[in-house]
Amino acid sequence: MLLYDWNKIFEISEGNTYIIFMIFRMLTCKLVPENKYDPIYEFSKKNLHGESFMVHPDILLFHAYKYEYREIAQYLALCSLRPIADYQATGKIDLDTWRVDLDHELIADNRLLRFEGDMIHFIHEEVPKEKLH
Repeated sequence: MLLYDWNKIFEISEGNTYIIFMIFRMLTCKLVPENKYDPIYEFSKKNLHGESFMVHPDILLFHAYKYEYREIAQYLALCSLRPIADYQATGKIDLDTWRVDLDHELIADNRLLRFEGDMIHFIHEEVPKEKLH
């Protein structure tokens, strides 16, 4: 599980989707910069942990080459809207659409998300049942 602070990541990256991906990769892989010229050096000095969560960030990172940085950034932003208390109490990893305060057409073409009724499902958060045993 990855705990992160979406607001800090967005602020530090200034909304640049490539930088958001670099920070996500750094947090997921627990990367340490090789030297002060490493692109992640400045980000590694910041505390980016928070209450936004992803259950399986490694799976998204493994498949990241299939998606645009914009899609990954949207995925991380929407994950941050899920209450961690709901996950801890019930294991719920989906997001109610009423929690999203934006035009749904902006995220409708995101291949990392699946929409069913009033729920947004995160494709790489769902683990097939055969993987649980």
